[in-house]
Amino acid sequence: MKIRERFSMVDLPVLIITAAIIGHDKYKAFHAGANDILQKPYHYSEFMARIQNLIMMKHTANQATRMEMAFLQSQIKPHFLYNVLNTIISLTHLDIEKAREVTEEFTNYLRMSFDFQNTSAISSFRHELSIINSYLSIEKTRFGNRLEVLFDIDEDIDFILPPLMIQPLVENAVLHGVSKKRGGGWIKLTAKKQSKNEYHIKVEDNGAGMPPEKQKDLLSADFDRSVGLKNINQRLKHFCGSELMIISTPDAGTSVSMLIHLAETTGSPAGLKDIEQT
Repeated sequence: MKIRERFSMVDLPVLIITAAIIGHDKYKAFHAGANDILQKPYHYSEFMARIQNLIMMKHTANQATRMEMAFLQSQIKPHFLYNVLNTIISLTHLDIEKAREVTEEFTNYLRMSFDFQNTSAISSFRHELSIINSYLSIEKTRFGNRLEVLFDIDEDIDFILPPLMIQPLVENAVLHGVSKKRGGGWIKLTAKKQSKNEYHIKVEDNGAGMPPEKQKDLLSADFDRSVGLKNINQRLKHFCGSELMIISTPDAGTSVSMLIHLAETTGSPAGLKDIEQT
């Protein structure tokens, strides 16, 4: 089944209605990627029950994915916490005002990382940008001149998107890109409105980069090797009908981009429509 090359059985459940009664035909249908089979003739009540079961399975899986991302985000890494606290302590002896600024940004980062909105289906670009700014402010204090932050964001841009789609990309750029390169480097966040219902987001760096063989495995890698890239890609496919585009060159850097498609009627990612109605 062609659609299984793009959508998993959870992302897009398929119910096949058939008059076939031969076991081999049913086997071929399941082997092709069907979730369920309903044989003709059938009662309408049975048809509706099977449809509702598939929808329930899909919504449960979506909720689990959102909870997974929220958990990953709120599970602050011990070394990050330790480094930030050490930075604040050091600043109290050198620049008390800067220490207060870092403390405020750290508080905002923690508060928004544990925000209940991170477990919901809908957030906004501006909400996520606030988390990004706090995170980068902290890291900029820690890395100093080894980290340069660039923004290319359309003025007054804001739109609906699933939560925690961009901040983990920025975190990856710092942790696996710039910080791994001697002398540091820069990261850049670009956000542009391409059309009435489409937005382009790109996070890039000139850090360590990665070889082609690692890029192939990146979206199926364990979470300890990257901050939620597989999760982000799954939600992007489901809610927006697109996928992450990753380009990387060893010792030259990495860029990760996405397209956010919004439904014309709701102004939300098309895949959120069913969830908003439930």
